[in-house]
Amino acid sequence: MAFDPLELHCAYRRIFDTPDGQAIMDDLEKRAGFLRSNFSTDPGRTDFNEGRRSLVLHVKHMCDETNFINKEILQ
Repeated sequence: MAFDPLELHCAYRRIFDTPDGQAIMDDLEKRAGFLRSNFSTDPGRTDFNEGRRSLVLHVKHMCDETNFINKEILQ
C-alpha cells in the first residue's frame, strides 16, 4: 500500500505526536544512541550503531512539519 509523500509525513506526525508515540521515540533514541557517539573499535559495530541512529533520524525527519512538501495544507 503506497501513500503519497504528504500523507506519509502526516501519518508519522499523527503517531508520534501522541503520548505513546513520544514514549516510543524516547525509547528509540536511547536504544539507537541518538545523542551519543556510536564509535566502536569494531568497524562492523560502528556501522550497525549508525544504522540504528539513521532510522531514528528518518523518523524525526518524517515528523518535522518543516519537511512537509505542501506545508500550507497543514496550517
